[in-house]
Amino acid sequence: MTGLQQFALLIVREPTDDQLDVLFTRCGDITVEQDPRHDAVRITFDREAPSLVDAIVSAVRDLEVVGLDPTAVRDDDDLVTLADIAERVGRSPEAVRLWTVGRTGPGGFPQRLYRGAGVAFYRWSLVAPWLQERMGLTLPDPEPTLTAINLALALRALSSQVPRMDAVRSLLAG
Repeated sequence: MTGLQQFALLIVREPTDDQLDVLFTRCGDITVEQDPRHDAVRITFDREAPSLVDAIVSAVRDLEVVGLDPTAVRDDDDLVTLADIAERVGRSPEAVRLWTVGRTGPGGFPQRLYRGAGVAFYRWSLVAPWLQERMGLTLPDPEPTLTAINLALALRALSSQVPRMDAVRSLLAG
């Protein structure tokens, strides 16, 4: 059974007209636009596939065929601020801030990713399990697929710089 999967992949440079022609032929209706938040080009896909993983992997392969290297799956739902977290769990932003600094709650709140324009950003895929396990909150399960794919794309980008990358890859085998 297949369903429509919607997602966006980021690439670092603008595709040429020839690359776009091939992409439109291979992929059908895609949207290509600048993504100033990530200083990249975002290509949005609507793809029929049995799963999100299958859809993303096939889109990565399509980009590679035309010489484009995707750097990440864009997932705006995974990147959250304290206000976003507070809204999702029905608590005040101040209560969430106190969890992050360990003044309330059990401690060990996931580390922030970065701070931009005075706002701290966190990964929901790390925060949600913490909220469930440590705070006992009932939340929908976070989707780890996008996090795993982003990690895989980052590993691929580093592979030529890492001695014994085969040993690193063996860690995935368990």
